[in-house]
Amino acid sequence: MAFESMASSSQTVQPTPKIIADDRSNHGPTVNTSSRPEASGLFRTSTAGASIAATSAPSPARSFKNAYAPCGRFLQKCLSHSAFLPAIAGITAAVAWSGHLVTIPLALLAPLLAFHTRSHLHAYVTLFGYYLGSSWPLIPGATAFFGARASALEGILLCLGAAALLALPAALLFTHNRTILPFAIGGMFLFAALPPLGIIGWASPLLSAGVLFPGTTWLGLIFTLALVPLFARFPMRTAVSIAIVALTANIFYQPSSPPAGWESFNTEFGGAGQGSPDFLAEFNAHEQIQETVRQSSARVLLFPEHVVTQWNQATEAFWRDSLDNLAVRHATLIVGAGLPRAQGRRFTGLNRYYNVLIAKGREAEAHAIYYQRIPVPLAMWKPLTNDGVPLNLFGPGTIQVQNQRAAVLICYEQLLVWPFLSSAFEHPTVLITVANDYWAKRTPIPEIQSASATSWARLFRLPMLSAVNE
Repeated sequence: MAFESMASSSQTVQPTPKIIADDRSNHGPTVNTSSRPEASGLFRTSTAGASIAATSAPSPARSFKNAYAPCGRFLQKCLSHSAFLPAIAGITAAVAWSGHLVTIPLALLAPLLAFHTRSHLHAYVTLFGYYLGSSWPLIPGATAFFGARASALEGILLCLGAAALLALPAALLFTHNRTILPFAIGGMFLFAALPPLGIIGWASPLLSAGVLFPGTTWLGLIFTLALVPLFARFPMRTAVSIAIVALTANIFYQPSSPPAGWESFNTEFGGAGQGSPDFLAEFNAHEQIQETVRQSSARVLLFPEHVVTQWNQATEAFWRDSLDNLAVRHATLIVGAGLPRAQGRRFTGLNRYYNVLIAKGREAEAHAIYYQRIPVPLAMWKPLTNDGVPLNLFGPGTIQVQNQRAAVLICYEQLLVWPFLSSAFEHPTVLITVANDYWAKRTPIPEIQSASATSWARLFRLPMLSAVNE
């Protein structure tokens, strides 16, 4: 009977925990007085009530997750929404290619964005936005570069045309197979960096190699190429790996100093020699360069791109005293010039020439000439015409100067991947960059060129000399 009484009492008390739990959840802690007569009921009730109260209280981890869940959902929405990806890609590219060395690695976000695309068209539009964001300086620069008759419309068309072409590999290589897609994304950027698209292949994420992994040469470049698909597939793990390896590489990196006695000189000749001939301006430019040569004690003197409009027999005669002075002190002049292009047995005018870097010293004749490999398309290299500067994709990328093998990048070539890589195969010991940026001094183009060339020099641990005309 006692057992039956206990059981009966237990059955009437058992529902109490649910009531107490409900009461506590709505009105805070309460005291259970109805279960006090039975010890077993009190034990069961208080244990259950404590257990339920404990599980209903939010844990710190769950609170953190709940607090940031809207941000996660917003980010996921941004990455999956068709319209957001091209916009994010364009903004990212504009920041990455703003002319600062440290921002170049932001270009590695482009593969991550490409991985979240959903179709061939979506991938194409996303990378179109990326290249559009990196190409906008063409708009203000085109007016000065193409002359007074040019307009901003030409710059806009160039910007749109370049972005449309560079994004083509995205439309061709996209796949719905998420296992293969990361490797396809690597191919998208590789095809955009190498000829024929490499002729306009600026804003390549591969230029991040010199910023992140200085001094690692080809290994760093291969690692960066591998990061493109890895960052698309495993962004967080890859970001951590990048941070560790990049920190280590930058800690141990020591920049190389230029060879002893090598010196570069910037000039401010503006557009002298460009467009309609201005013989007085050209004469003054020659005089200033020769005066600098006479006063300098450097063994190698570097001057900017195309500061000598035409180097011919008359120019040689005008420079005779300066060249003899260089020969006496065993010094070398490296100067940017135009060489007339022969058509049959005759030389043509200023519209048809080679854009070169000439090294002159101990002998009267040049003992090294570098021919620009990739002139600016349409403005300098004019396909299907006989004018302008010819394309020389597979020409030599180095010249021999004073026992140094110098890799050369002239102006536009500094923005690209192919010209430097083809020079790197020739085992250079120094990097020479020259530019004539009078037309772009109100744009970030000169800074972007300098940052890109610096990244290459860091990657292969090359000392760099730069000369710019403004």
